[in-house]
Amino acid sequence: MYRTQKGAVTLPHFWWLLLLVLIIPTMAQGAEFSAMLMVKDGPKIFPGRIYVCDGKMRQEFVDEQGRSVTIVRPDKKVVWVIIPPHQSYLEMPLKAELPGQFIQIPPQAMNKHLVGHEQVAGYETEKYQVSVPSDRRCEIQNYWVAKKLGVPIKMECRERQFALEYKNIKEEKVPDRMFELPLGCQKTTTPEGFDKAVGK
Repeated sequence: MYRTQKGAVTLPHFWWLLLLVLIIPTMAQGAEFSAMLMVKDGPKIFPGRIYVCDGKMRQEFVDEQGRSVTIVRPDKKVVWVIIPPHQSYLEMPLKAELPGQFIQIPPQAMNKHLVGHEQVAGYETEKYQVSVPSDRRCEIQNYWVAKKLGVPIKMECRERQFALEYKNIKEEKVPDRMFELPLGCQKTTTPEGFDKAVGK
């Protein structure tokens, strides 16, 4: 499921795609909700879930390679990447750019401007268009920011036929346990160690 190349773990293909376009979001203080996560990569659609509580985030994602969970803990300044079937996790320092299905306008985005107002998933949103440097050029990305939640709930890049969207958003209490490591989960400290933990 998780292959290696020259001793280094190779996480699911979709994971590396997200490294190029997504960063950890700055959630509105007090925002608390859960939602379905729909990821469109060309003709393929990948489902997932997102949980948010006062800056803490949990993303559960399933693709062709398997299931993974990413937990972001700003209070601890760490990110945990968990592979539930193998009861193992990798801990990384919280930085500006990280993998995960968290929609956010990149800090390097240029020429940000408001292009309209639309209803998305039952929320009034402001639609922004930005230019993002990519491979010695700029690509156009669109973001829909829900004014009530204070966060983007949809992202689209037509050039790459790529989109992310939160659906069936529920503003409800999210249990604290959703942002904790599972009992019995074993920590690994390097990609090589992570590779051994998943049995490859």
